[in-house]
Amino acid sequence: MKMLPFSIICCLLFICFYSSAQTLTTSNLPIIKIYTDGDEIPDDPKITATMGIINGESVFNNVNDPFTDYDGPIGIETRGNSTQGFDKKTYSIELRTPTGADSSVALLGMPKEEDWILHAMVIDKSLLRIPMSFYFMQEMGHYAARWRYVELMINDEYRGVYILTERIKRDKNRVDIAKLKTTDISGPERTGGYILRIDWLEDDPQGFESNYNSLAGDPMFYQWYYPKADKIQPEQAAYIENFMDEFEEALWSPTYHNSLGKHYSQYIDLTSFADFIIINELSRNSDGYKLSSYIHKEKVGAGNKFKAGPMWDFDQTYGLSTVCGGHETEGWNYTQEHPDCEDYNTLPQWYNKLMADPLFQNHLKCRWELHRANHLHKDSIYDWIDVNANLLDTPKDRNFTKWDVLGEAIWSEPEPIPTTYAAEISYLKNWISDRIDWLDANIPGDCSADVVGQTEETPSTFNSFPNPTSSSIHITLSYFLEGMTYRLVGLNGQLMESGTILSSDFDLDMSQYARGVYLLEVQSSLGLIRGKIIRS
Repeated sequence: MKMLPFSIICCLLFICFYSSAQTLTTSNLPIIKIYTDGDEIPDDPKITATMGIINGESVFNNVNDPFTDYDGPIGIETRGNSTQGFDKKTYSIELRTPTGADSSVALLGMPKEEDWILHAMVIDKSLLRIPMSFYFMQEMGHYAARWRYVELMINDEYRGVYILTERIKRDKNRVDIAKLKTTDISGPERTGGYILRIDWLEDDPQGFESNYNSLAGDPMFYQWYYPKADKIQPEQAAYIENFMDEFEEALWSPTYHNSLGKHYSQYIDLTSFADFIIINELSRNSDGYKLSSYIHKEKVGAGNKFKAGPMWDFDQTYGLSTVCGGHETEGWNYTQEHPDCEDYNTLPQWYNKLMADPLFQNHLKCRWELHRANHLHKDSIYDWIDVNANLLDTPKDRNFTKWDVLGEAIWSEPEPIPTTYAAEISYLKNWISDRIDWLDANIPGDCSADVVGQTEETPSTFNSFPNPTSSSIHITLSYFLEGMTYRLVGLNGQLMESGTILSSDFDLDMSQYARGVYLLEVQSSLGLIRGKIIRS
């Protein structure tokens, strides 16, 4: 196991001691209560416990209110790598029936599944960076884990503010790729779906070795995630290894074509890779590209290309960590040229190759300009931060009474460390502003010369007026199909309303909702349309 630096070990010990008793009575957030019958929760394996969720219809939830979204048995264990040393731990949750079988349940408005994560967000004192990153990726049109802020109690002890979030998993409501059966060993059925992981190489991971090197100079290693190592069939493994080899041969070629005459763009979805680079560069994610990194592939006829993502592990981001220069607003993250960068043996050289190709640069430039005009506009980002910081106004006080870490170094934060929550928010906004300014000036490419965007279908949106609105808003869709539905969702993930759409023009009454930013999602057989509504 990789040893942590002494300074980090000291910081981990610090947060174990700097906690104090805190009582939770009522909360504007859902309350999760877990009981383990007094047993400690281990790293592995999961122990049996019970969980209840309080999420009533009133403004505030009381700890003595009846359970609403869930009341039943679970399996639970701690999770994480370096963060295992903190006393405020992250947990993996598996919902179970009374007989111990897996049980899929919809929690807090999110699609039903059995596997969930209670993320402590312990390093990030703003409590915003991980859900904000998920939100950005969702707005780019890609799957990222859904989440809800909650307050957690274990054995009646207050544990702080968490997010209940989806675990990365193949599922029609998560990573929506085909279920690969053990009998799918030939023909089109064998071509998808797959999820590969790029992560730590300790503990004998299972997967396959590339014919091309990582940034460290050793053969790159890709790990099985779905199907699992003990489930994937030899024919399936051979197929995806060969597909990867053909892609990398093309990417490494001076002409970007492999020996079969195929361009690397025939193997990867360029839009997903461009957006993956944007989110990792905007956040200056010190673990980006090389740890907790995923790609997935659907079958022939449903894409048949590697897509980057889903994204994960965004706690050391947006100026929070000095590791690998993560606090600096200037410079590229994908090159990993900072003096203290490490883990090069898990970093594929895809991104260096892509960023050297004008075709990819031009598409990246267009994607950046598109996002900057919408959810990556500075005002939009500040609105999201303010809405969610206000949501946490009282819960965060309880959290930092329990975990007295504001103003203290608990990881590898740059100096000076903000001493208040308000200062944490100010630092976050200022850092993002400076980082965006640098990227605006340095993203390569010419959007007017983008040939990828001319051939790939861009997700549609809708027209809305007036927006912002204090009362009713009129929605006009670019098309109408039978069976279209809509969902109005708060930025914290809460479902406000849903229904069936009867025409391409309809109205929503926003006067019943609090001021803030909401997402309108319209689903049809052609896909998902998503846009922002501001209640003024």
